[in-house]
Amino acid sequence: MHTATDYLDSTESAVKQLFQGIDSYLSVLRQASGITFITGTPFGPAHDVEFSAWKIANANRLAKAREAESRFMAETFALDTLCGAVLQIAEKALEIYSINNHIPTQLTGTVRRAQAKFCVGRTVRNVPLGLIIYAARNQHTHFNDDALREPSATVFQHLATSHGYGGGGRIVDPAFDLSNPGLVSYASNVTALIEWRDYSQYISDMRDMLGA
Repeated sequence: MHTATDYLDSTESAVKQLFQGIDSYLSVLRQASGITFITGTPFGPAHDVEFSAWKIANANRLAKAREAESRFMAETFALDTLCGAVLQIAEKALEIYSINNHIPTQLTGTVRRAQAKFCVGRTVRNVPLGLIIYAARNQHTHFNDDALREPSATVFQHLATSHGYGGGGRIVDPAFDLSNPGLVSYASNVTALIEWRDYSQYISDMRDMLGA
């Protein structure tokens, strides 16, 4: 394969299959959503009575939602595995075909010159998309390592804190907090953040980053 276009065309069917698999897992989670207790009654005895009646009236729907949540949680690492495969394919394309040599000012000293090729694409939480792909791929591949190397660790720090919430306070997003004991791989969380939930968004970003 001589060009980025060759690479993207040759991996198209595989990536589409991966996104179909990803959607099949997410469809289970979607079954658990859409049921919410809404009331204008203030907290107190009347509110509690109303909520109890709502739970009884919606018992079957609530049970199905809990069942769907349990089934989804049992497959979270499988979902991460598919998302990690998408990130691997994207990272390899950037490694081979990106010609970028510019490093953003805020990442100077963290990103080595050889890694500048990943500093491409739209910015998400103050980090170029290509570098997010690089970091997320590394985390997923090396999830059993004691610590994530730079610049990947700094990328996740940005993802966890550069979200604009909290009125300037330091609120850490648990979906990207590397110290979160409940997460093994962050591949699904990252692909959700960058809105890679179907092939069309993936290929749009890849062609933009590679000029393909």
